[in-house]
Amino acid sequence: MGIPELKHTSWSVTMLQSLRLSWATLLLLALGLAASGCGNIRTGDVDIFGIARFKLPAFPETGSHAVLMFSEMHYSPSYKSQEGPRLLPPPDSVPVTGKELQYDTLDEYKGLTTPDYMSVSYDPTRAAELFRVNCMVCHGPTMRGDGALASIMREKSKGPLPADLTLPLTQNSAEGELFAFISKGGRQGFAFIERGKESRSPMPEFWKLLTEEERWTLVAYIRSQ
Repeated sequence: MGIPELKHTSWSVTMLQSLRLSWATLLLLALGLAASGCGNIRTGDVDIFGIARFKLPAFPETGSHAVLMFSEMHYSPSYKSQEGPRLLPPPDSVPVTGKELQYDTLDEYKGLTTPDYMSVSYDPTRAAELFRVNCMVCHGPTMRGDGALASIMREKSKGPLPADLTLPLTQNSAEGELFAFISKGGRQGFAFIERGKESRSPMPEFWKLLTEEERWTLVAYIRSQ
């Protein structure tokens, strides 16, 4: 904590700069000055008879944590899985593995197949965890589109509902198509993007959140169930 800026007299600057006040002392001082009419407890502004003006910790409101004095993780806002804001990479940044190719049409994605490295790097346990963290909330533990969020959407008549990934519509899709849907917000999201529009799908565009290898891992996991 820095020494408060003082005005009007040099002797007051010297005097207060020599004091090593703890936070507890400052709080007591703030309360005492406010009670005596020298300070504003809501703003922290203190005026000692025109001799010195400085700031002390303020009490802007009542309730828990009314005084935010420390930048600790305990006081920081936290976000649950799937909540924004998400920390995305800077625009046009290039991963160390090289920039991923982007395609404009589903026909172009349809021609893609699972990369050869997946035969070595695919780990069923890791794939199941990727699905649990990113997909289960909507598609459910058995991929039938009955996750916790799907139930809420159904109750509130919000759509489109998460897809049942066990149906032939998904299981018979080409690997590249599944990769496109995972990357661009599902079938609905990709349909919007393919027409040059912003996705309105409730499903995230996972190309912004997962690596290319992680999305191919999810493709392999869906096809293996």
